[in-house]
Amino acid sequence: MFDTIFMIIVPFILVARSQLDYVKPIRSSDHASKSKRQMITCCFSVLWPIFTRCAKPIRLCEANSSQLSMSAKNIQEFKLMDEWIQLFCKATSSKVNTDKCNHHEVKNNRVAKVSFAQSWMDQLIQDKPNDFVRLCRSQWEKLTQPYDVSREAVPKPAMEPDKRGRVPLKQVYLQRLTIANEKWNVYDPTPGQKILATDDRVFKLFLICNTNISIAMLSAAVGRSVLNRVANVNRLRSTSSNLVSGCLTSYNNNNNNDSSSNKCYYNVPKNNNSNNQYCRQFSNTSITRSSEPITKPSSTTRSRGKERERNELKKGDRLHGYVVLEVRDVPERQFRTYTLEHEKTGAKHLHIDCEDKNNIFSVTFRTTPMDSTGVAHILEHTTLCGSKKYPVRDPFFNMLKRSLNTYMNAWTAPDHTSYPFGTQDETDYYNLLGVYLDATFFPNLAEHDFRQEGHRLEFEKNDDPSTPLQYKGIVFNEMKGALSDPSSYFAEIQQQLLYPGTTYSHNSGGEPKDIPTLSYEQLKDFHQKHYHPSNSHFFTYGDLPLENHLKYIQENVLYQFDRTDVSSTAITNVKRWSEPKSIKTTCPPSTMETDRKYKFSLSVLHNNNSDIYESLVLNILSTLLLRGTSTPMYQSLLQSGLALDYTPGTGFEEGLFESAFSVGGVGIREQDVAKVQETILETMAKVEKEGFDEKNIESVLHQYEYSQKDVSASFGIKLAGVVHSLLVHNLDPVERLHLNQYVERFRQQVLIEKKPILQQKIREILDNPHRLNLTMVSDDSLQQKEKQDEIEKLAKINSKLSIEEKKKIVEQALDLQSRQNLAQDVSCLPRILISDIEKKQEKIPFIDQFVRDTPLRLLDLPTNGITYFRSIIDISTMPDNLKIYLPFYSNLMTSMGAGKFDDKQLDTEMNLYTGRFGSSPMISTSPFDLNVVGESLYIRSACLNKNIEKMFDLWNMILLDNHWENPDLIKILMGQIQSSIVENIPSSGLSYASLTSASNFTRATHLSEQWSGLSHVALVNQLVSSHDYQGLIEKLLAINQFITDRSLMRSCITTEKDTIPLATEKLSHFLGHFQSRNTMKTNTNQFDSIVAQNAIPKYFGIPSAVNYISKAYQGVAYTHQDSARLQVLSKVLGEYLHKEIREKGGAYGGGVSYDSGVIGFYSYRDPNLQRTIDAFGQSIQWSVSDKITTENIENAQLSIFSAFDAPESPSSKGLGEWSRGITHEMKQQRRDRLFNIDKQQLEQVAEKYLINQTNYTTILGKQDQEIKNEKNFNYKDI
Repeated sequence: MFDTIFMIIVPFILVARSQLDYVKPIRSSDHASKSKRQMITCCFSVLWPIFTRCAKPIRLCEANSSQLSMSAKNIQEFKLMDEWIQLFCKATSSKVNTDKCNHHEVKNNRVAKVSFAQSWMDQLIQDKPNDFVRLCRSQWEKLTQPYDVSREAVPKPAMEPDKRGRVPLKQVYLQRLTIANEKWNVYDPTPGQKILATDDRVFKLFLICNTNISIAMLSAAVGRSVLNRVANVNRLRSTSSNLVSGCLTSYNNNNNNDSSSNKCYYNVPKNNNSNNQYCRQFSNTSITRSSEPITKPSSTTRSRGKERERNELKKGDRLHGYVVLEVRDVPERQFRTYTLEHEKTGAKHLHIDCEDKNNIFSVTFRTTPMDSTGVAHILEHTTLCGSKKYPVRDPFFNMLKRSLNTYMNAWTAPDHTSYPFGTQDETDYYNLLGVYLDATFFPNLAEHDFRQEGHRLEFEKNDDPSTPLQYKGIVFNEMKGALSDPSSYFAEIQQQLLYPGTTYSHNSGGEPKDIPTLSYEQLKDFHQKHYHPSNSHFFTYGDLPLENHLKYIQENVLYQFDRTDVSSTAITNVKRWSEPKSIKTTCPPSTMETDRKYKFSLSVLHNNNSDIYESLVLNILSTLLLRGTSTPMYQSLLQSGLALDYTPGTGFEEGLFESAFSVGGVGIREQDVAKVQETILETMAKVEKEGFDEKNIESVLHQYEYSQKDVSASFGIKLAGVVHSLLVHNLDPVERLHLNQYVERFRQQVLIEKKPILQQKIREILDNPHRLNLTMVSDDSLQQKEKQDEIEKLAKINSKLSIEEKKKIVEQALDLQSRQNLAQDVSCLPRILISDIEKKQEKIPFIDQFVRDTPLRLLDLPTNGITYFRSIIDISTMPDNLKIYLPFYSNLMTSMGAGKFDDKQLDTEMNLYTGRFGSSPMISTSPFDLNVVGESLYIRSACLNKNIEKMFDLWNMILLDNHWENPDLIKILMGQIQSSIVENIPSSGLSYASLTSASNFTRATHLSEQWSGLSHVALVNQLVSSHDYQGLIEKLLAINQFITDRSLMRSCITTEKDTIPLATEKLSHFLGHFQSRNTMKTNTNQFDSIVAQNAIPKYFGIPSAVNYISKAYQGVAYTHQDSARLQVLSKVLGEYLHKEIREKGGAYGGGVSYDSGVIGFYSYRDPNLQRTIDAFGQSIQWSVSDKITTENIENAQLSIFSAFDAPESPSSKGLGEWSRGITHEMKQQRRDRLFNIDKQQLEQVAEKYLINQTNYTTILGKQDQEIKNEKNFNYKDI
């Protein structure tokens, strides 16, 4: 607590002190007495509001008024000393009887009070010798003794006036902050955060100090931008706002007089004997200007992106406790990398300096649990439940609402736990960094948080011991949901069996049957052992300076630790088998009723991942062998019909300490399991003998070349995941960024020198004795057995509980509930202010023109040598009986073969000449009217600029000469589509529930459900079971005939300026192959929404242990004035539901979304049903009951703008405006409306759109006979 208070208050004390020291030079003891009162006043104007939040700050000029009598001055000083004692008592949590200082012998006697406080502090210095106590003791001396300027540790720098007797205010401002920084180091011998001369810091100083001096400094030193922000903060008192307005008016007036003159001065007072005169002059000084420009503080003018300042660090340099181990450039990505180690603790740090403004931070710990209690996973959750500096219930989720983050998360991998975030805003970056560092290194790890996040015992009615006992906990329910997915279950079991005797043989997420065995003490021990700097790896990425990152980490964390032995967290090698092992087990069922219930995989444990070239070779081998219709394994295993799809994890896996190679299939008949194993081995032996076609190898290498050039907005965060996986295995991630040299080495050896490297690797796999043959069969009764086992286990526990133990369970449940109900004070958490957000919407320039009478939008953006092509083909007037088959058309169009190429050859051609290639159905609602719907086929592709002509040639063949009439191939492909969809229903439960709930409102929501929802699942099952593939082909041909009409097309090309002429020419040639039939684009079909205000909730039973719940209401179109309000309301309601559904209910998540005119309430991986549905309704009533606060609204606005202004890659910029018809002007209007939301507006839209309005509820949940028999649900098994 002391450190927290110390870090908060000292910077502001010092700034206040530095202001006073330079307001008036002290010439005599009389002046010193006045300066003493100044210092007392400013200290309390800073300190007292921090702790009481209600005391009115005492202004400097008021305290120094010469009209006050001497006795009045003494009374004022006496009151301040009294307040100081009370404050010190609070701040130090002293057990000294504070009533003693209020005793009449002390209370009204100044000498007694000073003597009492001084002896008290002397005693505390002996008992609690920390920096805060020492500082308070020092300040007390200065309050009660004559001020002596010689006691200052830092000499005052000279401020020479010019010839006209003026000193630049900017100079005064910067000097004072400089002195404050230097004093900070004097008072705090241990590293601490210095005050930076930034607009943001001065602005925050003003909010706390609220003094005339701060306002004057603002008006003179930082100018209009900060003053505007100050004036807009509604928490300021009216007097302060008036002062700001006056300064702003003065600033504007002077600015209008001479826009070219922008240097501010104040006149040095000639009469230094009048302190009050000086105070008035400083706070009301007129501003004069010269022709010299203002130099803004460096942090506010720091260049970003390409113009950023580069540091000159080199190997061996030392700074902030770190030593630079290596500096390397990565030309392929235009990166400069810095590898560092903290000398005191051994913490590793990798920094990538680049022009990307989306800066990333991540800290990762090697976590190696040796059981399946989920200790690493539960610890990941619990660390984010409050920390030393931020002792609030849920700082992580609160920061989601208080920042402009582009990414915030934490994840538990099999051998490490990572805490990454991303943001484009520098202030936000350090706000989040402070919270993340404190959460991971100094978490509270309270027992009630462990019970909430991990597991606990509670009675069904938490205050009634006669009701059944239950397990509860967020992670407990999360893992129940995760392991209900057959694919996730298979991957987990396969890993555990292939890596026996290591941390990988346990489930790091936790097995539901083992999670309840984890104790609170074990959790704390795991943190102490694994979450130490010596066991940590830091990663930073982006355009912000490395030095600042290192300084912050050192001053807030690392200086408090010493190096420790972390060898116990090391990952061990697997003891290798001498012969293959075959294991058969069961898994949760899928929703597909079929005789194809088996899964089989053949996996071998390879080597560690230290050889980069070998890893590249095995990745290339995996692609050549498995990926795409042209590969040998695809043809022998899937195209033959033996299996419907690959098993999870098929291919080369290098994410663990030792790599593995796996091949397998799902959807296998029992009689074919042995044949699948035989086919895998035979296919690999055949490839070893025959090798691969060189054109196929070239196509894979082209994909590496393309990936090196393709710019992704989320590249940094993706890189963080890869980097940490390598770092925890003591591998070099930087060397792996130099991909081109290894690709060229492979090309030279395989394509030029003809070395059989790939064949040799296949032989190594075939000869590897550490091979696992895993067979898994769906067991329809598995989940019911597990549920029954849990019930029996709980009944047994309950039977052995004493009365006192039951009472304790009830007390703990009620205690947790009361804590969850408490309104928490989150003011200790940093936040971005709404006034910090850019008011203007970024405008993306474009050129609209026509090519062969077809609309074309050109976007000139830095695409790094890649051209991106998109086209929207309007299908609004396509017959509805064809439209429902459009998803099949888009899925199959690139898999059938076209022109002179069969399906295998076409796959190779696409990989050889393009990077992205595909299509999908698309629905867009009018920005003006939800009933006006755009229905289209969206086609997209990208290629290196040298391949533009090839890309359009491929589209020409696929659209005009596709090999649709191949029923045997379509049968195989449809089987794969069915398998993929059905296997993923449990993990996609919320998506299906949301689509179903919204489907009755508009044509757009109805068609979305038809194309992507449960209706589409039913259509897939019907087509596969009927075997009517010829009928499907006829519909696909009819769709193809309809869309090959140039009059229905509009296109968009994103590329660089020099490439636009070539791209436009090739597009024109491509369009010339299509007829223009001038087909009508307006859809005359009307959609009648189903009005059923009290519709019975739909319940779809799926093989899952948890529920996915959705409830939908209709909203309005994008440009409607209520649309922005509903978007904010959805975030406010989501904040309420987070506490009710996740914290109290134990679900993995819940909230409210607003998209495409639909207000959607939801929860996922939820153990509850009716409780959650009731919470949806309670949140609505809460929103209209005068409960919404300004903080709720600001949190919602920040969350929305975080997504609104998320970074976009060059390939994505401007696409929304083109595809959805939402113009820049509409976005700006939306932005303006989002800034101007108030409580009354939210209550009005809640009343209008949510109270007694038509709504629909859908649940995908556990198959339950009791629910099936209830009349409150329309139940159906999928």
